[in-house]
Amino acid sequence: MQRRQGEQMADAAGSDDVLARAPIGIAGDFDGWLALNLAAEAPEGALAPFPPVELMHNTTGLTEPRDFASHGVDFMRALQALSPAPLRDYAAVLDFGVGVGRVARLFHGFRGRYVGMDVDTRHIAWVGENLDHVEAVANTPRAPLPAPAASFDAVISISVFSHLNEEDQLFYLAELKRVTRPGAHLFLSIHGDRAFERACGEPRIFDMLAIPQDRLDAAAREMTEGRGYAFIRQDGHLTSDAYEYGITFISSAYVRAVWSGFFEVVGIGAGALHDFQDVVVLKAR
Repeated sequence: MQRRQGEQMADAAGSDDVLARAPIGIAGDFDGWLALNLAAEAPEGALAPFPPVELMHNTTGLTEPRDFASHGVDFMRALQALSPAPLRDYAAVLDFGVGVGRVARLFHGFRGRYVGMDVDTRHIAWVGENLDHVEAVANTPRAPLPAPAASFDAVISISVFSHLNEEDQLFYLAELKRVTRPGAHLFLSIHGDRAFERACGEPRIFDMLAIPQDRLDAAAREMTEGRGYAFIRQDGHLTSDAYEYGITFISSAYVRAVWSGFFEVVGIGAGALHDFQDVVVLKAR
């Protein structure tokens, strides 16, 4: 059994040596840790738990733990590549829109403080009960974040700003500015230029986004001739009286013109997440 398990791990990592040296958790060898999360088998208790299928699907559209792990691993690799410091070296991380831990699970063994915030209390309840390294905190839509000023030196936010209307976007940028320390780095994913290009040119992506053609046409005018920001509200999904949800397209020009009023724009990782969402890297002044 041990030999078979080692071979399966090596297949995922591409190297027996890497896995043999990899301590469990993000504090150890980064590549080996990610490989372990993709292995067909892993030592009991080595990995963070997986959420129930209902919550997994609610947050990501996925239903298989292996796919959930694979997405998390892909995102972690993208974030590590964009980060000026190893992810494990940050002292206090805010995962804004933690969901049920697609990324947070992979910070298992983190030696700093990791706070996961979400507006969905079901997500926060599960994270708080199952991910021991995460401080799970519910935040209220359109209300100040429940954190003191200058609390964090890193912020990760996946698939949040890709769904906000402009008023909410500006509100949360101001809140993230308030809760980050000078010099902090932020990694915020958006439907940027690459996602917009694929939505307009690939029927599969257009169908996945589930938006009417006329609304995409209007968004195209905003992206190419207007301010570079387009929000397409989606009723019947997460939209409520307290929270407006939709598909948001944000151009790189808009980011540099508007987001620079809150943070230094360090760079934009075009298509960094699965050749789809961009990741905007910001630095707190």
